[in-house]
Amino acid sequence: MNQAWKAKAGQFLPGANLTVLPYWERDAVPSYDRAEVSVPGRLHFAVFDFMQMAPGFGGGGLGVSTSTVGHRITVTKTTNGEGGCDVPSGRHMLELFKRAVGYARDDIRVDRVRSIQHQHSGFGSNVSFNTATLAGLNALFGSPFSPHDMWEIITRNYVETAKDDEHVYFGLETGVGEACLFFGGLVWVDEKHGNGRFLGNLSSENLWVTTAVGNYDTLSTEALRAHGEGADMSGTTEAGFVPTHFVEWQKRYGIAWRNFIEQKLRPALHRNDLFAFLKHGWELNSMSNMKVLEGIFRTDVMREFDETMQREGAVYAGMSSAGPGFYAFSDCEDKAKHLAAVMMHRFSDFMSEMTVARAGQKLSIDVAV
Repeated sequence: MNQAWKAKAGQFLPGANLTVLPYWERDAVPSYDRAEVSVPGRLHFAVFDFMQMAPGFGGGGLGVSTSTVGHRITVTKTTNGEGGCDVPSGRHMLELFKRAVGYARDDIRVDRVRSIQHQHSGFGSNVSFNTATLAGLNALFGSPFSPHDMWEIITRNYVETAKDDEHVYFGLETGVGEACLFFGGLVWVDEKHGNGRFLGNLSSENLWVTTAVGNYDTLSTEALRAHGEGADMSGTTEAGFVPTHFVEWQKRYGIAWRNFIEQKLRPALHRNDLFAFLKHGWELNSMSNMKVLEGIFRTDVMREFDETMQREGAVYAGMSSAGPGFYAFSDCEDKAKHLAAVMMHRFSDFMSEMTVARAGQKLSIDVAV
């Protein structure tokens, strides 16, 4: 399916520009009165191909969920005329689901009870909310769609809420976040757009994560500040770096990066050994992940963070997604707490709110009649 038009769609009202494929269409009505969804955030390690990273295309990559942050939402069957959602991207997911199942009544309400506080910090605040919304709607209606169905529905309709808090726009979508939340573990999504991109996941048993919220004021470089006061890595700012900064990175490191994927990462995925896989992360940082963000955020701080986390015994560490949130993985809670203390002591000027939790957990849903 041609997705190129999405790059030119701009901002639009929730419920417009929906993609509903014929094989998604099926009749469904509510089976329950209420569904409550708890969903963790997500960490994104790397994009496989920035040349394919555009609204609705792909790019793929690696990721895992983090329970240091999360959303909780409720989906409720209410009185006709009182449905909806206060969050524009949630309204979009609601209209998308209703269109797919042929449901015309305005009696389904989506409410955000708890949210990820730090948006555009690399923890997947938007993808986690969209995924929780669609998963809650699906549960309320008796699960007409499988997790893989929902993964495809969201990835082909991925939107983010605009800063006017009224419109939405097509965001840069890799499919990694949704896979983390639906399937759990460390996930691998290939770079091409389509239904077969999710290749698998590695069990995250005994994986702990320490996260820290990056400080835009002290980490941003002139390249980011040039986008205006208070610029963050969202919307047109993030999209603007793709054809310039990110593509230049790929021209420089692309061949080495592709060889690394095929010769080390993919075989490690097939061996199904999480900790052996993560040990490749330090080499990954030399050509992807944090390397991509050098020049947008302070290179000296990022490199010192990498060296410090290695020295202090992290299994792997880096900056998530488009930043500036940091993470470090451990194989036990005590080590994760030690890394949190190191971050606080050494990097308090550049990050805050160090938190320790499990990594790789799936979303959970409670339904009630």
